[in-house]
Amino acid sequence: MKPNLFIVGAPKCGTTAWVEYLGSHPHIFFSKAKEPHHFSHDFPKWCWARTRQEYLALFEESGDAPVVGEGSVRYLYSRVAAREISKFNPDAKILIFLRSQEDFLPSLHNQQLYNRDESIENFEEVWRLSGRRPADSIPACCREASFLDYKAMGRFREQVERYLAVFPAEQIRVLAFRDWIANPRQTYLEILQFLDLEDDGRTEFPPVNEAKHHKSRLVASLTQNPAPWVRKISTLSTQIAGRQLGILSWLRKLNRGAGYRSSSIDASLKQEIREYYKNENLSLLPLISGRGAGHDLRL
Repeated sequence: MKPNLFIVGAPKCGTTAWVEYLGSHPHIFFSKAKEPHHFSHDFPKWCWARTRQEYLALFEESGDAPVVGEGSVRYLYSRVAAREISKFNPDAKILIFLRSQEDFLPSLHNQQLYNRDESIENFEEVWRLSGRRPADSIPACCREASFLDYKAMGRFREQVERYLAVFPAEQIRVLAFRDWIANPRQTYLEILQFLDLEDDGRTEFPPVNEAKHHKSRLVASLTQNPAPWVRKISTLSTQIAGRQLGILSWLRKLNRGAGYRSSSIDASLKQEIREYYKNENLSLLPLISGRGAGHDLRL
């Protein structure tokens, strides 16, 4: 069964939650590997299912589910993913979740710090450096330097337009973070209608994938994107024990703390970011479910 539903992003806008919510529906199957990133060929270090065979194997257990999906959040920012998905399945349906950039970008920054793809802890500094980041400020373990251009990451209009260029508008739904947080049940029903599925009665929508930080940078350096010698020791320990130990996974969980380590951005910087994207967001509003010209510009 080819996947026919793609949650393409953006990251930190609720995609993980919606994979969980929709994945509990009896007629929807999601790949166990949530983010295979098979079609974002421009981000090779983020591609977990490289071959078509590896990719399709993720959906072998889908059975007769009418909706088969995956949720790779970098597909939205990718310059090639929309086209590649369209070539793979032109009848696919696309879900896009967006969030006001003044909230999205600090959250994304926090996640990239957690992943060790980012090293500068001050968000205002990385915002100012967007598009002109010195090479020596990019961590050696960063998997994709273009993700550190935060201003580009927040240009949602051009990202959505890439999908509108290759898919009919009726196969795409753009949903605002603020709207679904306010009424997840209503959003759930809208998505089921979009997918031509009946309501299964779900009423609980608990928080999923909340912000986190590392308690220890040293442990993080060993477990997040671990060096080959760290992986080798972990594998050797498993072989000696004769069972799957999951040492790296255990250390990651032990080292995980909740919430942001850095302080939230101040009101003036929020306003600056809001103004920076104001015109782009205005032109994007007609594409967002439930919005019109009379609404404010916040996603």
